[in-house]
Amino acid sequence: MQPSPEDSPAAHDAGGDGFQHIHIAGFCSLKDVVLEPGRLTLLIGPNGAGKSNLLQALRLIPLLRTRSLQSYVADHGFGAALLHYGPKTTEAIEIGVLIRDQGSSYRYDARLAFASDDSLYFQTENAACLHPDGSWVTSTLGGGHRESKLLEASPDDQTVAAVNRWLGRMTFYHFHDTSAQSNLRTHARREDDRYPRSDGSNLAAYLLRLKESDQDDDRKSWQRINRHCRHIAPVIKELDPVAINDSVRLDLIDVRDQRFGCHQFSDGTLRALALITVLSQPTAKLPRLISIDEPELGLHPSAIALIAELCRSISRHTQIILSTQSTELLDHFSADEVVVVESDHGETRLTRLSSDALQRWLEDYSLSELYNKGVIGGKP
Repeated sequence: MQPSPEDSPAAHDAGGDGFQHIHIAGFCSLKDVVLEPGRLTLLIGPNGAGKSNLLQALRLIPLLRTRSLQSYVADHGFGAALLHYGPKTTEAIEIGVLIRDQGSSYRYDARLAFASDDSLYFQTENAACLHPDGSWVTSTLGGGHRESKLLEASPDDQTVAAVNRWLGRMTFYHFHDTSAQSNLRTHARREDDRYPRSDGSNLAAYLLRLKESDQDDDRKSWQRINRHCRHIAPVIKELDPVAINDSVRLDLIDVRDQRFGCHQFSDGTLRALALITVLSQPTAKLPRLISIDEPELGLHPSAIALIAELCRSISRHTQIILSTQSTELLDHFSADEVVVVESDHGETRLTRLSSDALQRWLEDYSLSELYNKGVIGGKP
């Protein structure tokens, strides 16, 4: 997959450094889509349109770097299930990412082809840097391998180093499961506390590290998390992660100084706590791109407003992509930040809205009203 002439910094401005252009082809319902994320991007559309497929593709990209392609394929129904309408229709999944970093532009692309054992392998894998003369200088990582060779490249290859640095800081969060046996409710391993995991499985351990840290940024993060939790659940006086041998249990202290365990949290409170935590990380440790699937699930409108506010606040430091069906969340974003996701004969289509194009409508209606009326698309 070669970068096209329009894949230049001027063509895809996301407001400074960051991911300018993400191309996915042949993945589930994503026959051929391009997403140009800004600082904030809200994906909205009906069930089955492809929002979750797009986020899953974004989740796959950093996993390629960590040599996790085969485990991802096995966890998601194997190769045939991931290819758009199967291997008889689609031979390979294509991934292309354009990144701007301090005035330089980098590209990563991979073609994941179907193998006879129902797996996928790298038919091609490349990293490239845009030369001042407008040409792309490519570091070819070869083909035929089952796991990425990004981490095997020479440390002197500055192009591969830059791509590794950026792909390693793409993060996906998904906090849907709040059942009694879910990762969010069970004890966390104490040593697993460096950063919040995508499923919230180390939430208690991560919060304990922030609480006990002597670093100013960590202490401020801990204070922010508690303050925001009290905002959405005034009964909470303080969160209290407790170390028990090699594990950590998450408790809360209420306004009557009574202790409650994580298993007594409501589903909405637990999801809100996880979201608040990942959006209140120390600024220097924030990922470069955060994607979150349906953050509004089970939340009160005031909690939805808080999550939207936190996203906007940290978008100066990281790019954020949210997937939603919530018109409640939609009204916290401008039209230019919204991408409507629709299905056309089994193929996902992405349409970015424009405030200028909708100016006359927006004088009389909110975005949610326009969505419900079918003016901006995205209806079943």
